[in-house]
Amino acid sequence: MSGIVKPWLEMIRKYKYNSRFFRKILVLILLIASIPGLIIGVSIYGIATNNLEEALQRQHQNQIRNRAANLDEQLAYLEMTLSHWAFDPKFDDNLKHISFSYQFEQVQELYRTLLVMEGAHPLLEKVQLYLDAPRPLTMTKDGYAYLSDAAKIESYDSFLANNKSMFWTNDIPGEAADTISLVTKIPGGSSQPFGVIIATVNKEKLNQVLKTLNPYEEGVTLLMTGDGSWHLSTNGNTLSKMEQSLLQEYDKHSATTDSFLYEYDQTTYSVSYGQISRLGTKWIYVSAAPLTSITAPVIAVSKWILIVSLTGLMLALLLSWFVSRRISLPVERLVGLLTGDKTVEVSDEFDLIEKQWKHLSKESETLKHKLQEQLPALQEGFFLQLAQGYLLSLQEKDIQERMKYYGWETEDRKFVALMFQLTGFSNLEGRFLHGDEDLVTFAAANIISELTKKQYEQVEVINFHNFSIGVLLSLPGEHPSSWLEDDLDALCAELMHTINQILNMQVTIAVSRWIYNVKQIPHLFEEAKQALAYRDLLGEDNQIIRTERTLRSNLSEASNYYPFTLDKDIVAAIRNGQETDAVDLIKQFMDELSTGGSTEFVIQQGMLQLLGSIRYAAMQSGMNPVQLFGSVNLFDQLAQIKEPDEMLRWFQRKVIGVFVQEMISRQNIHLKQIVDKVVVYLRENYMNALSLESCADLFGTSPYTLSRAFKQINGVNFIDYLTNIRIQNAKALLKETEMKINEVAESVGYQHSYFNRIFKKYEGITPSQFRELNR
Repeated sequence: MSGIVKPWLEMIRKYKYNSRFFRKILVLILLIASIPGLIIGVSIYGIATNNLEEALQRQHQNQIRNRAANLDEQLAYLEMTLSHWAFDPKFDDNLKHISFSYQFEQVQELYRTLLVMEGAHPLLEKVQLYLDAPRPLTMTKDGYAYLSDAAKIESYDSFLANNKSMFWTNDIPGEAADTISLVTKIPGGSSQPFGVIIATVNKEKLNQVLKTLNPYEEGVTLLMTGDGSWHLSTNGNTLSKMEQSLLQEYDKHSATTDSFLYEYDQTTYSVSYGQISRLGTKWIYVSAAPLTSITAPVIAVSKWILIVSLTGLMLALLLSWFVSRRISLPVERLVGLLTGDKTVEVSDEFDLIEKQWKHLSKESETLKHKLQEQLPALQEGFFLQLAQGYLLSLQEKDIQERMKYYGWETEDRKFVALMFQLTGFSNLEGRFLHGDEDLVTFAAANIISELTKKQYEQVEVINFHNFSIGVLLSLPGEHPSSWLEDDLDALCAELMHTINQILNMQVTIAVSRWIYNVKQIPHLFEEAKQALAYRDLLGEDNQIIRTERTLRSNLSEASNYYPFTLDKDIVAAIRNGQETDAVDLIKQFMDELSTGGSTEFVIQQGMLQLLGSIRYAAMQSGMNPVQLFGSVNLFDQLAQIKEPDEMLRWFQRKVIGVFVQEMISRQNIHLKQIVDKVVVYLRENYMNALSLESCADLFGTSPYTLSRAFKQINGVNFIDYLTNIRIQNAKALLKETEMKINEVAESVGYQHSYFNRIFKKYEGITPSQFRELNR
């Protein structure tokens, strides 16, 4: 190897390194980074400035229109509010006959109403009431006064003579000429009104609303009627020269709503005007704002565009230098590594890299050849991951590509999974030793691989260990399913016969359904594993299970039978220290389970439930199951056992023997016998008056000792056990007889009233409800 490398190094040492590559990269990147930025900056400055100024003008005009609409809405709301008050029952025809001197309560109600009306709208300053009957008077929230001035009376009566029921006016007696008020006649809708409600608008608040029409601090806003009877300015009551000139300029425009530019005193204003209709009269608003205030953002944006462009240019220069260094440094280091001397200069760096690349390609081919030798191990690992579902995150296409890499055709192919479960290892004592399970599984996998690959082209045998072997087959999709099933049955029979003869072990084979989608392969193996749990433990030693039919039939016909009586007898035998009887009862328990279905699944589930009952009994007896049985997972150990005899031996060795030994060391047999006698006595005399003290005296012990022993042995205290016996017998009498409730209570040793309470406490319903539910 060194003889090949040395001439190569001698050949590349003649080149000398220089910085020409860095200079080229710097100039190129600087051009790429700077020119587009400059073009974009100039374009934005030229185009965006004009467009932005026009957009700001349009935005300003739209803003004025929106705020004018808001003013219109507030005035309309004020009109609607006042019109509603005109129809208030307090202002009906009865008001003509009211005596302000004697009808005190009605007068106070009018005061309150006027006070409420003043607060009904933020623009209102004052609300007054004028009545011409029985005598002309005006009334506000502060009081009322009779009118004697003929001129004032005539002014107020002119409001009644107006042909409109509601109207705006600035001719209110005692008010300034620039004060506007809303007048409505009362009663509302009457053809002969006898009074009016006058709502005077607060000038300051109206002025604040007008200022919103000009969003800038500079400028002016005018509001006036179409006939010029009154006007209101945000700068004061008297029109300035600028405002008078503005109105003259406005008169030159005939459009209802528009905007124009107006120049006054070397200042250009953007003027927006429009009209709003108020109760048949035309109101005009004119808003003038300096153009410099509107376009101020354009000037700021222009400056910022220039600053950002210059900053971008400087940043482009800096980044170009930085990026050029970052690009050239790896090339410099790479050339230094290839030449072995950084001071050596070369005329063409990439020519040197190209030659070295060819050299590395040759070495890559060598490594690829070595990788081909490891391909079988990689293939085995891939199919193991596929079968176990670790590749479900991949797409269908990705899995197909990887299978093609390992020589598997996936187009128009159907797939089937077979799961082999070997049993009978415990019967091979003398031939195999404990710990040879993996060796036996490996031998069986080799037998299966040899026979299946003789018959099929695409076969993968997967060793799951623990006597479990999986086989994945792929066949052309055009083959008929009936032919394939017959062919598979013949193959399975041959495999079972061969394994029986060579290894002397029994074989159960689960055959999955056929699929065309490779992503469903993990589901096939999972279904096959589930189907193995339904092998018939009492049937033939060798079995073939079709997963689709087996899982469907077992799910639809699964038996719910569980021998609870034997469960309790087994627990009782273990508590009594009767180990042999407990083992015999477990054997009988397994036979009973077989009546509900002799499959491995049924028996294993029943045995797991029995294990849970025994662990619970240990906990009730005051034992810690973790300390009693150790930190091992008993349920996991039991789930791994496939043969009934092995399950029975495991129970005797790992569970019953340990439990009984602990019970013997903990429990006083004499005390256990006393408790058993008490239990028998309770079952025979539950209908009589019984107590803990009387039972303790009867059997020659103290109440404290009997209570503690009863709780330790039976898991419940004395009174709860007695109550449970009585309740169970009462339930039987309620269901099976027509005895009255009080007769049932007396039959089980309770008073009628107490029986109802205790029965509802334990059962959640009354005895009568229980009887109705069970009829």
